[in-house]
Amino acid sequence: MPKIRLLIASAHVIVRTALGTLLKGVRDFDVVGEVDLSHLIRTPVQLSPDVFLVELTEAGLRGLRLAANLMRAAPEAAAVILTSNENPSYVKSILATGVRGYVLRSARNDELYEAIRIVYRGRRYIDPRLSDSIADLLLGTPGAMRRPDVKRLSGRESQVLREIAIGFTTKATASKFGVSVKTIQTYRARIYEKLGLHTRADLVHYAIAQGMLDLVENAD
Repeated sequence: MPKIRLLIASAHVIVRTALGTLLKGVRDFDVVGEVDLSHLIRTPVQLSPDVFLVELTEAGLRGLRLAANLMRAAPEAAAVILTSNENPSYVKSILATGVRGYVLRSARNDELYEAIRIVYRGRRYIDPRLSDSIADLLLGTPGAMRRPDVKRLSGRESQVLREIAIGFTTKATASKFGVSVKTIQTYRARIYEKLGLHTRADLVHYAIAQGMLDLVENAD
């Protein structure tokens, strides 16, 4: 039986090395490369892996764009994301790009091996620790994640929310809308207050859950 050709990608050398050492010891795996995330998209043509194992530290919009671009570059390959992000809306968005596997960093070695084998066979693997939150999302009852409706925001506040979620700075957003930085800061404070958000990560996840970011089609 042919071995599963694996390509490991991470922004951190120590993580790539550790994962490579771990997976090279599994008899049905063949680690064909270890690359930085910045080199990931142009690697498929060179190494033709069966499965990409991608470690994401920054699990926000950039991670989603990376996943979308990877699936465009290598539509025949499978991908497993390794991350600490347990937000079910983020998991849903990642899977929507075509990624088949989502594994938390707290997973055991054998769980990671199982995820790789499952996605190689064309099926999806979602870390079992996420089962309850994913079920809540599918049932439309996200419990603690339930947030006020985006309709609470004014039109301009919704626009500012989207700009911030995409990653534009306060200065860039102010320039785009022709207002002062202080005005954008005021909008941002109102957004956080109306939606019960506390961090930019909360804001990004909220925008994803509300379908405010067309991440796959607009990924560059």
